[in-house]
Amino acid sequence: MSRIGLAFGVAVLVASVSILMAGCDGGGGGGETPTPAPPELEQQLRAMVLQAEDVPTGFVVIDDEFSTNQAVADETTDPEKELAKLERRGRILGYDVTYEPGGPSDGEAIIFSLNSTASLYQTPEGASASFAEAANQARTTDWTLFFGGAVNIVVEEQPAPAVADEILWLRVSGKAEAGEQTFAHDVVLLRTGAARGSLQVGSFGTPEGKQFVEGMIRAQAEHIATAAS
Repeated sequence: MSRIGLAFGVAVLVASVSILMAGCDGGGGGGETPTPAPPELEQQLRAMVLQAEDVPTGFVVIDDEFSTNQAVADETTDPEKELAKLERRGRILGYDVTYEPGGPSDGEAIIFSLNSTASLYQTPEGASASFAEAANQARTTDWTLFFGGAVNIVVEEQPAPAVADEILWLRVSGKAEAGEQTFAHDVVLLRTGAARGSLQVGSFGTPEGKQFVEGMIRAQAEHIATAAS
């Protein structure tokens, strides 16, 4: 993991989760002490994100949390307005999990960080409104400014597999510094019925990395469809 520092990849992943998911999906964690959600609801959300068998060998969970509407709203500049929007859309609860390599890389690693989220809404219309907001934010983000210190930034919308009612796959690539190996940061949003999910994957900018991402898209889409049925 020497040519693109792991710290760079993780910092990018954490920051992008905050920017793209705040008020839309996971990434909560405000100062409230939430009322525990019903165990069956938490179990359903856990089943909608990437599982241990979906991620590269050796990856471990470094962070996971449920996000209530209040926790999500508390992280915005106007919590009252954000909370009203989330409640109007019928958002019920979200779940967020982040994976990283569990030990030193053998030098052949392709993926160096990944995050998977899921959220449930009372209706497909509410989930679709959330998807539309997040997709617009992903498309309009100034990624050149966002990836401070990186060079040769290229943003491309990828043809996504038809595995959800709505799906967006955006790939941002560049170099951490001049002369370093290309990295890619994939942002994937998907919505099936009243459930919305997201993936963010940091990888070396290789065809193999893109294939990994597509496989994980298909895996999470299948988990969402199964858990929501």
